[in-house]
Amino acid sequence: MHDALTEWISNNREKLFQFLQHLIQIPTINPPGKQYAEMVEYLERKLQQIGLETEIVRVPDAIVEKQLGEAFLSFPRYNLIARWNAKAPKTVLFNSHYDVVPVSGKWKHDPFRGEKDDKWIYGRGSADMKGSLAASIFAVEALKTLKIDPLYNVQFALVADEEIGGELGSGFVVKNKLVEPDFVVVCEGGSAKKIGIGHNGILQLNIRVLGTSTHTAYQQKAVNSFLETVHLVEFLERFFKKILADTKRVYVAPSKEKLKPIVNIGGVVGSGPGSKVNIVSAETTFTIDRRLTPSEKMDRVESEIREAIEKWAKKRGTKIKIEIIHKTEPCALGYNSNFTKSFKSAVEKIKGGKATFTINRGATDMHFFAKAKNCEAIGYGVDGKDIHAIDEKTSLEDLVETTQVYATFLSSPLS
Repeated sequence: MHDALTEWISNNREKLFQFLQHLIQIPTINPPGKQYAEMVEYLERKLQQIGLETEIVRVPDAIVEKQLGEAFLSFPRYNLIARWNAKAPKTVLFNSHYDVVPVSGKWKHDPFRGEKDDKWIYGRGSADMKGSLAASIFAVEALKTLKIDPLYNVQFALVADEEIGGELGSGFVVKNKLVEPDFVVVCEGGSAKKIGIGHNGILQLNIRVLGTSTHTAYQQKAVNSFLETVHLVEFLERFFKKILADTKRVYVAPSKEKLKPIVNIGGVVGSGPGSKVNIVSAETTFTIDRRLTPSEKMDRVESEIREAIEKWAKKRGTKIKIEIIHKTEPCALGYNSNFTKSFKSAVEKIKGGKATFTINRGATDMHFFAKAKNCEAIGYGVDGKDIHAIDEKTSLEDLVETTQVYATFLSSPLS
């Protein structure tokens, strides 16, 4: 059975490549969330052709407006649910997001053509994460074509908005109990011989430093928000250097990799309204992007940043406003269940050698499933390069092998 599946997938690899190319050619750029309807309708047709039951769920406009603002009402949010009831006692869910980040810089390959050479498929989303999405569907198509019943009922949650936090994608799906799996394969967060069992957390803040504006020539009593920002950033640099050096915050993954907390100050910097070259700056903004390891707690990390900034501002007499952009809790799950052992066995069958469990340095939608329901989950997908960067690409060979891993996992009992 295992050999028949892997052989069919290998023999039909060009069909798999063409499937991914078509997904890349639908530019589901987020923000703002373009061509979502086209994507879910195409995927629904594909899944129905394979023989799965499907349901497209549109997020109500009121929820979109509350979460993202009125401007996003022109870009409806859709999530696609698909099911294969194999009359099995347990259910496995494949979770993938179909949105992609915007394109910038000068690409050698058109980001939305899905160009291919003998090693790679290029394009925005090829690695993050339309390659894994294509692999998971193609794995089920292999089972269906060969009339092999899976060991589990199979569900798909193909979702929007992971690239902006996932609240209207996986968050909406979980909150509304559109799926209730026993085991979730989040199709990113691990690759090759590394299987993800968690991810770092994210705390993103926007800091507004307030001053008083006046003409350059009459600035004696004005407060220059830009100069105050410079002093605050210098303080934060020293503060974070001390905080991030705390060895108690380091998380050691089962793979023995050491994850350390990190921070990026000033990913986005801006001026307030009415800024002009001959006006003393009344408002300056900058962002803080703090990544938490699973050894850290979100409440504590947020509190220590707020308290440090507020103490500095009070001492200096500077007005500061701290705004939350986004928060994702860090996540670390167990890896000794029959599900995780079975998935590890599938990876080792296809990849050879020994697979290990790890924690993803980025964040995925895993935390929605781990927090909302007592179900197990792993992260595993196609090994790509230049994610979120110029000439993003995914390996043709790994695309095939990842498909084989998914199919093997669905069909092979733990030995």
